[in-house]
Parts: sequence; structure tokens; C-alpha cells
Amino acid sequence: MHQQRRGVLTGLLLIVVAIVLVLLMGVVQAHAPLGFLWAGSDVSLQQQGQETPQTLHLLNGRLASLGWIVGRDCQRGIQAYLQTADINPDAALVGSGWVNPLTGQLMDGESNNCQPGTLSMDNVVRLIHSKGGKAYLTVTMETDANGWTAQQQSDYIKAATQQPAYIQAIVNVVKQGGYDGVIMDLEGADRTYPQIQQLFADYNRLVWKAMQALNKPYGIALIHKVADQDDYYNLNGFEDWSLLGHCADFIVIMSLDESYFTPGPTVSVPWLKQILAYALKTMPQMLPRTIWEFPLYGARWHQAADGHWVFDGGINYADAVALVKTIPAAQIDQEASNLNDPYAAHLVYTDSSGTRHAVWYHTAENLLRIIREFRDLLKQTPQFSSTQAFLQIAVWYRATWEPGTLWRALLPILPNATA
Repeated sequence: MHQQRRGVLTGLLLIVVAIVLVLLMGVVQAHAPLGFLWAGSDVSLQQQGQETPQTLHLLNGRLASLGWIVGRDCQRGIQAYLQTADINPDAALVGSGWVNPLTGQLMDGESNNCQPGTLSMDNVVRLIHSKGGKAYLTVTMETDANGWTAQQQSDYIKAATQQPAYIQAIVNVVKQGGYDGVIMDLEGADRTYPQIQQLFADYNRLVWKAMQALNKPYGIALIHKVADQDDYYNLNGFEDWSLLGHCADFIVIMSLDESYFTPGPTVSVPWLKQILAYALKTMPQMLPRTIWEFPLYGARWHQAADGHWVFDGGINYADAVALVKTIPAAQIDQEASNLNDPYAAHLVYTDSSGTRHAVWYHTAENLLRIIREFRDLLKQTPQFSSTQAFLQIAVWYRATWEPGTLWRALLPILPNATA
């Protein structure tokens, strides 16, 4: 008799406990950070084969576009931003998140010119907030001839997985600067560094977890890839997209700088299609949560004596237009040039010393066509055709030299579904 009653009471107790647990789980989910819910959704997708989640609504304006404002060109960046803040008020800032790999601390850029007498970009954050936008801190590290080495960046990544103070340094800047989210943009790690792909993924997970605690979205900017080991493997080999697709709320794919070894466009539709195919292979669940970054600039080359082309660096839109106007018609290779190309204006010419040059850049009309055609490509993927997903872009970078007519012309192509 006592045993039967104990069994009934035990059964009732288990039912009560189950009900309480269900209610508690509902409360946890209702208050969980965005990243936690996304991680849980990702697990259920893998286990149950459900549909890909909807687009992560990151952007506030009428236009689904995020622009970068760079500290060293801050004044021109602010001017360009103000021209379109009514339709795309969000921006990512480069200039307050430079990493010192020896200490793990973040530094302001030495060339920041956002406000007189200081290297701070706080005024830009306040400006963005005054326009109803979100300001994203870009965490990056200089790894060129004047900066840190690939070894030092790799050492930093490893150290940050072991020293919580390195992650806390990012948290401190986010809090102090009033940033609304973080984009990780480390690009110079050594692909041959032991276990660098796993270390980079672990590092990003730690930063993501720290941002979840602040309830702020976290994204990773990835160097473009069309294969595991493509022509840019020395640059992008430290990134494993399959791993990194599980380490952030969203992804930024740097779909720019397509051409380097020979003259060509900084972005093209066929190339975007290749990147898309690789993204579908490695991180399909992140496709609706991917921001595709486009270039607002072009590039220049000259031909060496042995016939091979030498990359001379980027050229902004305004300077490219001005340069083209200075080239005498007699120096232009008319067959190799086409300033009216629907996808990329380009000019090939021979200077007075006999050196052959090539200049490629994108007009507003070129970019409109490329973005529109890429949007249509995305719509053909299951991740977009069966959901309410939509294309979101970023641009590198905002300044008064950009093709300014681009933005309002983009409104019917990239309407932000949340606006």
C-alpha cells in the first residue's frame, strides 16, 4: 500500500518537474542572446533536416547595405555616410579595433582623423546612433610591411584561446565605445602555423560567446574562396569555412579583389557564382546570414619587360575617372579597352616611355548590374527560394570618391525587409 502510494506520488512529482522544466526552457529561450538561439537552431537543422533559418536582420535602414568608415579617411567617410544615412544608417568602423598581438590590447589607428586632437572614433559612433543606425567594431590587425607579421598574428590567435584577458580586451572596447556589434577581420595569419584553422575557429567561438553575454551580434569577415586551395590559398588558407560557419551570428564574405595576377575586374558575376558554390558546400546554413562585401574601387597594373603583368594597387573610383581623362587617344589600345563595358570599365594604354598599363574599375551602373544578377542567382538556391531570405551587402569603403549615384538606385534591388 505504501509502495503503491509512493509510486503515485513519484509519478505526480515527475510530471510536475517536467512541466516546470518546459516552462523554464521557454523563459531561457525568450531571454537568450541571438547567438545562443542560432546555435540551437543550427543543431536542430542538422539533426532534423529542417529548412534553413530566415535571414538574420542585421540592418536598420531601407537599404540592405552596410558601409565601412575607415579612420585614416574618416572625414571623407563621414561626408559620404551623411549623404545616405536616411536609407542606410548602419556602418562598420575600422580604426578603434587594431590589435597589438604582443599585448592583446586594442588600439586606435595612428592616422585616424575623425575629430581634431584625438585618435578616437567615438564621434562617429554617436553620429551613427543619432541617425538610428548600428555601429559595428571591426577587430583587425595590420600585417603588411609596416605592421605585424603573419607569425605574430597566429601567435596572438593561439594566445587568445588561452588567455581570457585577450577576449576581455575586445569586450572592454565594445562597452566603452558603445558599439552595437563586432566584426572579426583578421586576414594575415600563417596558413602553415600548427592547427591554425582550429585555433582560429576556437578564438572566434570565444569572442562570440563574449558577445552573446552582451546580447550583441558577432560576425566574421572571410577572405574569398572558390576552393579549399585556390589561387589565394596563401592568404585564405588559415580559414576553414566549415568550422567558422558555426562560430558567429553572421558571416561577411569579402567578395572583392578578384583580379591580381592579370588585369581584370575587382568583382564579377561568374566569380561570385564560384564563391557562392563554395559557401553552399562548406556552410550552407549560414547563407541567409551572410553579408556579401563589394568593392567601390578598381585596380591598376603595368606590364614588365618579360611580358607579365605587375599589380600596382587599388585605385578609387574618382581617381580612375580622372586618370582616364588624361590619357591621349593615341596611347589607348582601343581593342583591349571598353569604358562602356556593362560589368567593368577598363582602359589599356601605353605611356610615353613605352610601358603598357591597364586600369579596371566599376561604375555605379556596373555595380547595379552585378548586384542585381547576383541577387537573382541567390534566389535560385534552396536557402533563399523556400524562405524569406534576402541579399544583404557591405561595401569597402565609404568616402566621397565613391560612385555616389549607386545607393538610391539600389533601393528597388536591395530593399531591407525589416525597414
